[in-house]
Amino acid sequence: MTLKQTIYMALAVVCLVIGVHQSIVAGLIGSYWIFMLSVIFLMLFRMDKAKPKQ
Repeated sequence: MTLKQTIYMALAVVCLVIGVHQSIVAGLIGSYWIFMLSVIFLMLFRMDKAKPKQ
């Protein structure tokens, strides 16, 4: 796992935890964008992981 992949995974987990907290406090509609950030970071993690090594 490279440093970039570690950062993507850490940001995804942080956004997920913050999203869960905000959904409890403000509701799901108010925290939807935080969950989408988490999904974006997971997609970036997967996309970086799928690159073939040269």
